Amino acid sequence: MSTNINLGLTRIYSLLDLLDKPHQRLSVIHIAGTNGKGSVSAYIDQIIIKSGFKTARFNSPHLIEPYDSIRINGQPIQKDDYTKTYNFINSINSNNNIGASSFELLTATAIWWFDFQKVDLAIIEVGLGGRLDATNVFESPNISIITSIGMDHMNFLGNSIESISKEKAGIMKTGCKVVIAPQIEQVAENTLKKCSEDIGCSHIIFVKPATWKSEMVGLASMDLLDKTHFEFFIPLKGDFQLENAATAVLAIDLLRKAEPKFSIITNDHIKDGITCAQWPGRLQWVDVSKIIKLSKTSQVLVDGAHNPSAAKALRNYVDKQLQLQNKEITKTCNVCWIFAATKEKDISKILELLMRNGDSLFAVSFTNVEGMPWVKCYDPQVILEYANSLESKINSKVVENLGEALRQAFVSYNKQYRIVVLCGSLYLVADLFRMLQ
Repeated sequence: MSTNINLGLTRIYSLLDLLDKPHQRLSVIHIAGTNGKGSVSAYIDQIIIKSGFKTARFNSPHLIEPYDSIRINGQPIQKDDYTKTYNFINSINSNNNIGASSFELLTATAIWWFDFQKVDLAIIEVGLGGRLDATNVFESPNISIITSIGMDHMNFLGNSIESISKEKAGIMKTGCKVVIAPQIEQVAENTLKKCSEDIGCSHIIFVKPATWKSEMVGLASMDLLDKTHFEFFIPLKGDFQLENAATAVLAIDLLRKAEPKFSIITNDHIKDGITCAQWPGRLQWVDVSKIIKLSKTSQVLVDGAHNPSAAKALRNYVDKQLQLQNKEITKTCNVCWIFAATKEKDISKILELLMRNGDSLFAVSFTNVEGMPWVKCYDPQVILEYANSLESKINSKVVENLGEALRQAFVSYNKQYRIVVLCGSLYLVADLFRMLQ
């Protein structure tokens, strides 16, 4: 088994062939993009469940345990089922000298299990990129979705929005339908449009963001494909959910119009599904009083933002929260940031977008990630050096572990800090959730 990122489709196809080609029996919505993939998949999953179908969902990376990335009707595969299936597939890998990576084995496990469970629809999130990702084995997906594209994984996907967009567009297939979420960069939209035309996609839908009717209660509105006005509640936080939710809604609207099997999906199913969607670790308020042993509720804003575009969205949300508290955004020490990051991330740009004068930064590390030995954490001392080079005047230090960072943050809460934010990596978020179990 390979323990490094090794993009390519030869090994996964060899493995699936020996498993009797389970990928060819699945109805699939395939999702690529830099940000928003998880939220879009969660919305779609719940809509399909509310419509009475049996769903499967594969997301990566896993949040707490590898098996929680594989779900049936929203629930993770049982650990015993996961272990037996993974070991069975790994034995085929070993006996045939395929040399599959751990992610390829996880992907094959998910696909085999979804076929075994005879699901009505599998929602598959790309691991990295698209064109050469192990999930890109579906010749005729029901729909391909490309969410918002930004600068990330440049060492694998290229150093420009255009090159990254082309890699993401690799999940588009001739004669198939594609839904393209709102793009921050015009070059991304232009590149995706050209790729979809060159590939010969049958339907190309460009999504416009929904708009808030009442942001306070999460009521949004948009137009469906036939221009029917549609109102619904968005439970997930952040303005970018206007884009993610609209992308999910139009993907489902296209699915039910194009596929007779899914024509029974109603507007009420869509509304109920969106309302019930959950996506842990993204703009989520979490009570950490259990960890820091305080009797009062101690809320931390948790977000897995790990690239510049996600960091910008996080900072915008934090600023809105400060304004709601009627506090001056420039007041000394408004925000305490507990931060860790994966190596290769552009932490200089991320920190530049997050930090304001008077903020504090606690640099920490995250624990080793099970099943992903290639993931390495930045040394907190390196994060500190980046932080100290910023133009913004901030208070920064290395803290020995996450628990201590939380305790120190809340010692000064209300005196110095108005909001405590934990961000920079989903692996750091996972460490927090494990501490709360």
